[in-house]
Amino acid sequence: MNCEFHLPGRILFGCGERRGLPGLLAPGNVLIVTGRHSRRRVEAELLPALEGRTVRLVSDASPEPPIPDVERIIAAGREIDAGCVIGWGGGSAIDAAKTAAALMRQEGSVADYFYGRRKIGGKGCFFAALPTTAGTGAEITPNAVLTDPETGIKQSIRHDTMFADVAIVDPELTWDCPPGVTAASGFDALTQGIESYLSKKANVASEALALKAAADVFTMLLPAVRESAPPARTMVAEGSMLAAMAFAQSGLGSVHGIGHPLGSLLHVPHGVCCAILLPALLRRNLPACREKMEVLAGMLVQDSAEAMIAAIEELRRAVGLPENFSRYGLKEEHFDFIVKNCRSGSMKSNPRDFSDDEVRMILKELMG
Repeated sequence: MNCEFHLPGRILFGCGERRGLPGLLAPGNVLIVTGRHSRRRVEAELLPALEGRTVRLVSDASPEPPIPDVERIIAAGREIDAGCVIGWGGGSAIDAAKTAAALMRQEGSVADYFYGRRKIGGKGCFFAALPTTAGTGAEITPNAVLTDPETGIKQSIRHDTMFADVAIVDPELTWDCPPGVTAASGFDALTQGIESYLSKKANVASEALALKAAADVFTMLLPAVRESAPPARTMVAEGSMLAAMAFAQSGLGSVHGIGHPLGSLLHVPHGVCCAILLPALLRRNLPACREKMEVLAGMLVQDSAEAMIAAIEELRRAVGLPENFSRYGLKEEHFDFIVKNCRSGSMKSNPRDFSDDEVRMILKELMG
């Protein structure tokens, strides 16, 4: 089987690896994008090590980064003529930073690239990514998921030059992640591993990474949530990284295809979307990929594909995530928007095609 593999320039995994970041940066001034939760650690650990450089710290990026927020972050970087951008936080902070690094030296607006009116013309600023959640995989991938608050559309800006120059996955950064966020981001990672393995575009290398990722997260997510045990959190962080390495090659599937417009419209956290959609869509995909799903089930539960799907539902319950969208107010009046905006690359990678009517049926089943 022919395959081509693309990853960040350098990936470092392990407890304490973040401390080596200053020595890995390119010369120049530094723009740091982080979440509010991470600001104190960045100020205590990173800023003293950057003494002598001009540094701008932005720590108020919104979840599901809105285009205006990213424009403001880019402006902050241009004000100091940043040569390096660091994304230190969850997926939203990293995606906002990744977009800033890619577009800071480009002409036009973020919306131009979001809607495809302009194409990225080449490599942007040096970019380093350090995730503080185990789930999104944003540190590994060459795309950034943004939202347009004016239209409600959530989609990616993507270019091969958007891979991080350095990705540092330090599990210690996830140890103080709240249980609810751990559960949701962990289900995102589990979904990524499973969808990558089942993807039409999977190859022998991505499949090996995806299987290991799914097994790591499935096995260790519950103790990571309930006990916050460092060994469990470290294994979930590893699984998240491997899942991202896999789906950066293979793409994802219908959970992400449907989840993006649904989450954007109803403000459902992405990992929660994944947790609700995954079992239902695995059941619908099963006839198209039973052989691969049985292999996956053997890794996760040493039983049948049907038993694996039931075990995923039980894991969802055990970590406290919902089984439907009733609390988010999903109604039939929302279906047209979701159907119209779900036809992304993720849907094209899904093991089988879904008609518009089938997507509506899935949504109706999950209304609650």
